[in-house]
Amino acid sequence: SSGINAEYGGGFRLARVLNKEKFSVTLVSPRNHFVFTPLLPSSAVGTLEFRCVQEPVRTVKGITYYQAAANTVDFEKKEIICNSVYDDSTEFTMDYDKLIIAVGTKSNTFGVPGVETDEENIIHNPSGTNKHNLFFLKQIEHARSIRNRIIECFERASSPFCSEEDKKRLLTFLVVGGGPTSIEFASEMYDFLKNDVKKWYPDLAKKHQIIIVEAGDHLLGSFNEALSKYVEKKFTSRNITTLIGESVQRVEGNSVVLKSGKTIPYGACVWSTGNKELDFVKDLGLNLDHGRIVVDSCLRVSGRDSVYAIGDCARIDGMPLAMLAQVANQQGKYLGKSLNSGQDIPFRYFNRGAMAQLGTFDAVVDMPGGQISGLSAFITWRLAYLTLSVSIANKMLIPMYWFKSYWFGRDISKF
Repeated sequence: SSGINAEYGGGFRLARVLNKEKFSVTLVSPRNHFVFTPLLPSSAVGTLEFRCVQEPVRTVKGITYYQAAANTVDFEKKEIICNSVYDDSTEFTMDYDKLIIAVGTKSNTFGVPGVETDEENIIHNPSGTNKHNLFFLKQIEHARSIRNRIIECFERASSPFCSEEDKKRLLTFLVVGGGPTSIEFASEMYDFLKNDVKKWYPDLAKKHQIIIVEAGDHLLGSFNEALSKYVEKKFTSRNITTLIGESVQRVEGNSVVLKSGKTIPYGACVWSTGNKELDFVKDLGLNLDHGRIVVDSCLRVSGRDSVYAIGDCARIDGMPLAMLAQVANQQGKYLGKSLNSGQDIPFRYFNRGAMAQLGTFDAVVDMPGGQISGLSAFITWRLAYLTLSVSIANKMLIPMYWFKSYWFGRDISKF
């Protein structure tokens, strides 16, 4: 059984659940770790350290792992064609009996001129884009690049040779998109500016600004409207500028031009406007729906023998589900048990709601049974994601870093 995977939720859960005595499990991924994406915004400003939001692939017992990129699949011969990440001229093939595709997605730029994704290239910019100051937020390397850029902006702005115009640009932090990732990053950034910048860069404490650009009618458009309004009101009280109903028309060197014609110069921009299928998925020749591989209720790819797809890259025919970590996690667990037992029982999804943290002691939780906000939602958010972290080491490290960042501040080193 072979899995192609870079997702924390689906592929990681599946690899752990599969019976290694029944299956010889081989995993192919260009990254040798799984990322716990809900905690990435926290790591981007130093609330958490990078190592506690990831799990090394090789900690999954009983599997064979190759650090390589899958180029394509020959479904007739049941072969995967791969390239080593260390030498892309080295191509090799792997046979499979059962194939599980769990490759996730890449960031969607919607064809905006000036910004391009660099995520699928083996040798790529750690920002994920073609720019040094515009970042996606899907991988640890993105979060690390954002963190370094933020510190660089403050160090540059504190220089006596920096003009007021450059200082204003460098200390403008732009967030494109109004979904959970954007909201959580903006909130973490606000905490960092309020608590740490005020302490370590006192002369710059009132010269920074956060701007959110959202094309829709509300922030957190997929959440209950009352929670969206709660977030918007909260951001207004924090002097976070929210440009609702606006969109980026093009990206220039150090600025974006909006639909309204307004130009916003920035020091760092985080781009989180949704997901798009990988070129790998697009080129497989499978039936796609909105860029996602169409599977049946048992997660089997139609027309292909012993091929399955799970997570963000898959879409169940007649039951489209959101691209959420909990969906991928449940699918991975279901498919592992299904393959172990040899029984094809249709997949059932249990909606546990959606959450977004708004900084220290605040969050919103949208559950099927109702909505909560404030401190109770914040406790729910932290307990939920602490529980979902897999290793005992991370279950210990995460609350330790939360404690450290609250009482002693975040690390402002750049390396």
